[in-house]
Formats: sequence, C-alpha cells, structure tokens
Amino acid sequence: MKKLTFAVMLLLFLGGCGEKTLVIRSALEGDSYLRNNASELSEQQFKSLLAQQAAIEEDAYTKLQTLLSEHEHTRYMLAENRIYRYDTEGELLYVADWTETEDSGVFKIAALTFP
Repeated sequence: MKKLTFAVMLLLFLGGCGEKTLVIRSALEGDSYLRNNASELSEQQFKSLLAQQAAIEEDAYTKLQTLLSEHEHTRYMLAENRIYRYDTEGELLYVADWTETEDSGVFKIAALTFP
C-alpha cells in the first residue's frame, strides 16, 4: 500500500513539473530557487526570472552560476525585497533586488550586482 501511495504521489509530482520556471511569490523564495537550481538553470530560464527593465550585467548568469557552485554554504540578509548573499566568512557574494509585478504579483529580479 505504501508503494502504491508513493507511486501515485510521484506520478502527480512529475506530472506537475513542466518546462515553466517556478512562480515566485517572495524575494526569499526566488533567491532560494536560484541557489538550489543554479547548476541546472538554463540561461533562458534565468532570463525568465528577470523583470522587464532589469539592471543586470550581461554576464550575470555565468557569474551567479560560478559563485553558487563555488560557495555551497552561504548566508543572507533580507531587507525589504533586497537580498544580500554572503559566503560563510562574511564576504559579500551578490545583492539581488526583487520586484513584484503589478499584473500577476509574481516576483522578478530587478537588479543583480556583484561586488
């Protein structure tokens, strides 16, 4: 019975996963999504997380992937919709500003800066 329940739950989970990027409801959720999926996230998926008028460096995608792969354990400080991401020694890795879209209430990256 447990195997059947597990199989049904797995089927529902896999059926619910598609090619769309996660709908992000907060800055912290968005940052967590980026960190947890940085190695698998395509550049197209990354760009779908950007606000229309985002202030992003052209190489931000590769910088972010490199930083997050080099620093598996990090910490953060959240101020409003701005996330400061630090390594374990306290060195600033990046600052991400998130904005909520007016039409759908989804959070997108408005700015991503690297020190």
